[in-house]
Amino acid sequence: MDFCHKKMSRFLSLLLGLCLFLPPFVWSAGETPEELLQQEPVLVKPSIRERLIGKVVVDLIAHFHYEPRMVDPAMSSQWFQEYFKILDPNRMIFLESDIDSFRSYETVLWNSRNRVANLDFAFDVYQLYLQRSREWALFSTDCLTLDHDYTLDESLPMDTREESWCKNMDELHDLWRRRVKNALLSEEIIAKRERENKSKQRAEKAPVALGENAAAEGKEAVEGNETAEGKEVGEGGDSTPAKDPPEVRLARIYARSYKRRTELEAIDILELFLSSLTRVYDPHSAYMAPETKENFDINMRLSLQGIGAVLTSQDSYTTVVSIIPGGPADKDGQLKEGDRIIAVAQDGEDPVDVVETPLNKVVSQIRGPKGTTVHLTILPKGSGASQRLSLVRDEVKLTEQEAQSEVRQLSLPGGRDARVLVVYLPSFYADFEAKAKGDDNYKSSIRDISALLTKATQERPLDGMILDLRGNGGGALEEAIELSALFLADGPVVQVRNNKGQIEKRMVPDDTAEYDGPLLVLVDTFSASASEIVAAAMQDRGRAIIIGDRRTHGKGTVQTLFDLRRVPSINRARSQLGDSEPGSLKFTMAKFYRVNGSSTQVKGVTPDIFFPSFADHMESGEGNLPHVMPWDVIEPAEYQRLDSLDALLPRLRDAALQRSRNDPLFQEYERDIAFYADLRAVKRLPLQREAREAFQAQEEKAAKMIRKFQPQRKKGRTNSKNVADGEDGEESKDLILEAALDIMSDLLQALAVETLAAENVIAPPAAPALPRAAE
Repeated sequence: MDFCHKKMSRFLSLLLGLCLFLPPFVWSAGETPEELLQQEPVLVKPSIRERLIGKVVVDLIAHFHYEPRMVDPAMSSQWFQEYFKILDPNRMIFLESDIDSFRSYETVLWNSRNRVANLDFAFDVYQLYLQRSREWALFSTDCLTLDHDYTLDESLPMDTREESWCKNMDELHDLWRRRVKNALLSEEIIAKRERENKSKQRAEKAPVALGENAAAEGKEAVEGNETAEGKEVGEGGDSTPAKDPPEVRLARIYARSYKRRTELEAIDILELFLSSLTRVYDPHSAYMAPETKENFDINMRLSLQGIGAVLTSQDSYTTVVSIIPGGPADKDGQLKEGDRIIAVAQDGEDPVDVVETPLNKVVSQIRGPKGTTVHLTILPKGSGASQRLSLVRDEVKLTEQEAQSEVRQLSLPGGRDARVLVVYLPSFYADFEAKAKGDDNYKSSIRDISALLTKATQERPLDGMILDLRGNGGGALEEAIELSALFLADGPVVQVRNNKGQIEKRMVPDDTAEYDGPLLVLVDTFSASASEIVAAAMQDRGRAIIIGDRRTHGKGTVQTLFDLRRVPSINRARSQLGDSEPGSLKFTMAKFYRVNGSSTQVKGVTPDIFFPSFADHMESGEGNLPHVMPWDVIEPAEYQRLDSLDALLPRLRDAALQRSRNDPLFQEYERDIAFYADLRAVKRLPLQREAREAFQAQEEKAAKMIRKFQPQRKKGRTNSKNVADGEDGEESKDLILEAALDIMSDLLQALAVETLAAENVIAPPAAPALPRAAE
């Protein structure tokens, strides 16, 4: 079971060795954007491999999905629409007439008699997509030389999902022109802001000179920050070449985008086409080509084989963002943050130039089997002289995605201190392959949490625990059940119903409980799937208090990953397929239900105590996805509920909300959320200069607000000050975690009062002494 939460970001980083879905493409240094765009697209054709995979995938999902449906004309029509949407989500490539020209295929994408998918349609549409993409790139490149009028009241839609495709080329050209104008205007505003910031920094660094020569000396100090070659000198004397003009960089981007689309292989086009069908069944089913499946496995086992570096694509170069502790690059010590990789060579082979090469292509060249050697040619940060270094690949552990913990000390009345373990779990991960092989040290989220619990209790017992599942999009179902078992002595955790209607009650394994003390669980809008199973089980069983956003994501479905090599027809065709792999089908085969019988699908889990959030104004829940499966209920399971928290919960909630009302920082947080909500209500992006500058300033202000209050994990605070802190070195404030710690303090005091009352055989006071703000 998995959940994929996608978001746009200016900063694209890849863990070295982690391949994203991008086509292989090397841009020769001698090819200009103009030369690349003169090349007519030549599309590959589907082979027997693609035709066989298409046939098998349609058969499998039609028969074994949770809601099995044959691909009839109505389903074919939806598949038809989804394929155009997945190719052109921004409605900026196809014309309405382009889509109409393929209408004869709309209801016949699957031949049920011969059980054959119409791949000719898929590849013909992609051929037209390439033609229109080339027209877009050529037109946009020409538009870069126009004198754009930034006084006109023009705009672009912020959300293109409901936009119609353009009706004619005049409309399409106008859309392309406005998009180019938008890109240039954005570049202009960013450059202006950078110049202002540099001037401010130079003024602050300039020495204060006294006397009549003060003005001249100050001027010399500021101008002295530039070298004779016109390069800016950064910290430590590093020099960075000036950027190319926006028009040059944007021309490269347009040509590069077109070129990448032309170099998709047949299996990649098939992946787009078949995933268009699986999305009609539900948004979490997908056909995964071999490279996509490999990335999925890396995310689950939290390890890969490479050199251990985080990379980004920056100004035509593959640039090192950071070095992963303990990896080959870290142990070697030569590769540094900011270095640019310009060539890659395998052992015994010539170097391959990787300047202007897509990040995924560079990654795939550097990654390789453990024990092999890769040779990198680099430009060290601030240097124009290249260096060559060799690194032996090894297994790299992705420790930033592991469970993390810290012990917080709370001061309680009477001079007593309380030890509270805070555990943050980013995902439910497990190395299934290592586990199946009997590896005693296989990677698992539950094994890691158990070890953190053991370590925390070595000094003395814990008084409380907070399990932080914010941002946890899910993972392995078994891991969710085993995590629940750490806190429950017996009984059911979750109910699972398969596509035949059979219901299985998943029970707590015997003798697995490791912690029976006070427990809080933190969730947010991005807590999904396995996270929701744990939160719901803890809530329904009365084992923990759930705290967080108004509700969780709402993914109540279970996926399985089916390796297509297991299909007999594909095995029989191995001689024809050669060494090529068929990939895998990820499809929804079950739904899970809370022990009280309710599904978490769409509705999610509503916390016992919830606070406002920026996510309240983001379209991020399951209900916002297309073709989402509905919420429903089944019969509840038999279970015992602990009622020790029920009587305390209203007072705990009141005390928490009262504190937030009287906390100036929390009031600032709520004002910032209101500001963000107003900004999200804007539906058009202005292209008039003054209006755009004002809007962009508001966007930057909102981004700063979110950074200030975003959750910061232990390793984030320790290792990445730039991420953990806001602008101007302002420390981020995790208000929800601090609120949870206050609630834990209240809970511990209330439980202590109840215990004392029970020991003295007297009725507990009507209102246990909870810290409340003065009214």
